[in-house]
Amino acid sequence: MPDPTTLIAAAVLAIVPSLIYLVVLNALDRYEKEPWSILISCVAAGAVIAPVISVIVFALAGRGAVLPPAFAPGLKPDALVGIVEELAIGVLLVVIVRTVRTEFDDILDGVIYGAAIGAGFGAAESFLYALGGLELLTRGTVAQLVIAGLNHAFYAAVIGAAIGLAQGFKGISRWTVVGLGIATAAFFHALHDTLPAILSRLLGQPSAAAGAASRLLANAVNWLGLIAILVIVVWAWRHEARILRAELHDEVKTGLVSEADYATITTFGARTRRQWTEFRSGGWTAASRLNRRYAAEGELAFHKWHRTIRDRRAPDPAQDEALRAEIRSLAETTAEGAR
Repeated sequence: MPDPTTLIAAAVLAIVPSLIYLVVLNALDRYEKEPWSILISCVAAGAVIAPVISVIVFALAGRGAVLPPAFAPGLKPDALVGIVEELAIGVLLVVIVRTVRTEFDDILDGVIYGAAIGAGFGAAESFLYALGGLELLTRGTVAQLVIAGLNHAFYAAVIGAAIGLAQGFKGISRWTVVGLGIATAAFFHALHDTLPAILSRLLGQPSAAAGAASRLLANAVNWLGLIAILVIVVWAWRHEARILRAELHDEVKTGLVSEADYATITTFGARTRRQWTEFRSGGWTAASRLNRRYAAEGELAFHKWHRTIRDRRAPDPAQDEALRAEIRSLAETTAEGAR
């Protein structure tokens, strides 16, 4: 049984990065933020369910019931590890998306859900490794664990992006896109884990220096992939902004959405400045009301959009009316607070 100091260190190493990831992912979701309950559930599923599935498969395959990071001393590179872990995460992500179908919108949501699950998986890996003792947690090892957590978030984000993209396809084509996403993530993971050994063998230099250089190259491949994910996120922001402008245009004509809301909801800078103005004039309460109104307007826009693109399980029009009632209530509360 690990001593209390080791347990605390392991918990901190697992929890703190996960909290940071959650804050970043929430910030990335600009227009229709996912409920914290879903994000936390994704992290928890990634930290518990996906590792359990992976460990069971490893044990059945004769690899041992362990979940060590790829850089762990004495661990032989094994491409099967990346394949099994990404399959487990991919299946889990599909289940979660189908469970919260009404909250899942597009590629950006896929990236966020996937990265949250990957962050949870990285947290579990870090926690189990840190339980081995404080002597293992050198400065370099802690840095490697943080990088490993980012890598897991990246792999799972690739799968999530594919699931988001697949929403625009039907039938076998949809599942083909999902399968390609899982295969791509598994390829990146397996390449990252085995590239140092491959290069050392090809170069005939199994030295520590060659291993360090090849590990840096393996991480560089993932960082380039992470940059590609960020490019996808920027594209998704613009795509979602177009949806909001199109779907809320009629709501402005009816007077439900104010001209001020419509002019600022899709522009990050203008939206931030308006929130700051509300905060300065009415404090946290006024800024919070504005944020809730933006959220309700964004959700209304996506509900309307979903009905135009989904041939199955389209949102109930009654939900639109409930959101309109919420927007009216928030607008009236804002007007009363201004008087």
